[in-house]
Amino acid sequence: MVMSNQAAKRVYENKSNAPMVAGNSFVIQQESDFDFSGDEYRELFKQSSATAFQSPVWLEELYKQLAPNRGATKVVITGRNYADGSLIFALPLITRKLKGITLLESADLGVCDYSAPVVHQDYLDQLALTDDLKSQIKKEIGKFDILRLKPVRDQSRMEWELFFEGEFEQLDFSSHEAALGEDYAVWREETFEPKLRKKIDYNLRRIHNHHDHVSFDLVPAGECGEIISKIQSLRAGRFEGDPIQQDFVLSFYRKIAEQGQLEGFARTYILKADGKFVGALFGLTNDKTHHGMLMACDYDTFGKFGPVFGMIDLLMADWHKDGGRICDFDIGDEDFKPKYGTKPVKLFKMTEAASPKGKLALKLLETANKSI
Repeated sequence: MVMSNQAAKRVYENKSNAPMVAGNSFVIQQESDFDFSGDEYRELFKQSSATAFQSPVWLEELYKQLAPNRGATKVVITGRNYADGSLIFALPLITRKLKGITLLESADLGVCDYSAPVVHQDYLDQLALTDDLKSQIKKEIGKFDILRLKPVRDQSRMEWELFFEGEFEQLDFSSHEAALGEDYAVWREETFEPKLRKKIDYNLRRIHNHHDHVSFDLVPAGECGEIISKIQSLRAGRFEGDPIQQDFVLSFYRKIAEQGQLEGFARTYILKADGKFVGALFGLTNDKTHHGMLMACDYDTFGKFGPVFGMIDLLMADWHKDGGRICDFDIGDEDFKPKYGTKPVKLFKMTEAASPKGKLALKLLETANKSI
C-alpha cells in the first residue's frame, strides 16, 4: 500500500506509545489532519467495499466545505500496519453538539445516501479477531454521548460492527436500484413498466419532431460547475428544504461535479434541443454503479415533453454502454422508481448511548416518540 511521508513519520514516532492491538499488528490513531485526496487513501478506497459517498473527492470536500458550515468537527480514526505504517482502515466520522449532547456520527451531514467504513478487504478476518479493537477506537475518539451511524447498507453494517458496539435497526425507508441486463434494449423492454416505456418513447419522438437537433451528452469537466448552478436555479422553490439552495452546498456540489468528472467519480449530463438547455442530471459513480443525485428541467419551456422520464432512460442507456451495470435511484420510496425496474435496498442505522447523559437523552426522545 502507498504510505505518505507524514503517515510514516507519525507511525515511527508513535511506536512506543500509540494504541496497538492484535499483538502489535495495528496502530490505532485519530488523525484530524487526514488527507482523503492523498495516494494512500485512494489506494485503500480501491481495496474496500465502500461506496461512492466515501470516494476521495466526496469526503475531502465534505470535510472542507460542509462540516464547518454545519457545526461539525472532523473525526477520522485510522488503523495502520504496525510494521510499515500502511493504511488498513479509515473511519470517516464527525462530532456535533446538539442541545448540550455530543453526537458522534458517520460523515453523513444530510447529503450521503450511504455511510460506510473504508476497510481493506484482505484484513476483515484479522480485524474480526481483534478483541480490544473496539475499546481502543473508543479511547481514541474520546468522550461523546450518542453514536449514530446512518444510512447503512448490509455490507457496510457488517463492517461497522467490527469497530463499534451496538445494534442496528432497519429504517422505515429504502433506497432503490436497478441491475441492468446484458443487452440494455432487451432489458428495458422486459423490465420497464409498459405505460412508462410508451410514455418515454412518445415524448422523445415529440421533442425530436419539434426540434432539428436534440442531444444528450456528458458535460465537459470545466463546464460542470455552471450546470450545477443551473440545476440550483431551476430547483428553486420546487422542493421544501432543498439543500442545494444554500450557497455552501452549491459550492460543494460544483466541486464534486468538476473534480469528480475528471477522476471518474461523477457524471453530469445535459439534454439540449436546438442548442437550448432542456434539463440536466448529476450523479456519483463507483464500481459500475451510478448514483442519481440531482436533476432539473426547464419546465416552463419544455415541460410539455415530459423530459425528466426520458432523461433517466437516456442516462441508464449511456451508463450501460460505458460498462455500468447498476443504476441507484437514491434514497426514498417514490412511486416512479419501480417503474424503471428497480428493487428496494434495505437500510439500517445504529443509535447507541455512550454516557449517562446520552442514555437520558435517548430515553426522553423515545418517550416523546422522536428520534435524534
